[in-house]
Amino acid sequence: MGGFLNKSRLDAGRITGYDIFDLRGGKAVPFLRAEGASAWQRIGGFFLVPGGFERAERILLRDVRADILVVDEVGPLELAGVGIWPALSAVLSQGARCLCVVRTTILEEFRAKMGNKKIDIFYHGDPNVLESLTRRIFKEAGTKLRTESQRRRA
Repeated sequence: MGGFLNKSRLDAGRITGYDIFDLRGGKAVPFLRAEGASAWQRIGGFFLVPGGFERAERILLRDVRADILVVDEVGPLELAGVGIWPALSAVLSQGARCLCVVRTTILEEFRAKMGNKKIDIFYHGDPNVLESLTRRIFKEAGTKLRTESQRRRA
């Protein structure tokens, strides 16, 4: 598994920013902060820590061959073709299998941007989402292992 998760940073119960947690590297790096320098790009109610998108893109490009590439998250910037979209588009064109976190409010736009790519949807509010997602991941991993085993025997 590769990719990244956005991990919220809390201070006295208030979200003060987000870090990118590198699933393969096991490290979190600063990504968004509630407070930042005036020169930092503003994204919603946060400031983008310089180099934030570049770090996320490097993780995606490095992990393109992972069995599952986690992308947390694809948002309005990516739908506009910026943010991490250039790297995500590149890994998708190389056949990467991604688990993308997408807000329900932009799900239809995301589906349209994906075109004819196969998309399975798991809803956060579904009480069985973790079980369904886990089952799907293991099914996909099992399919890949069987295919690799058949290739080795041939």
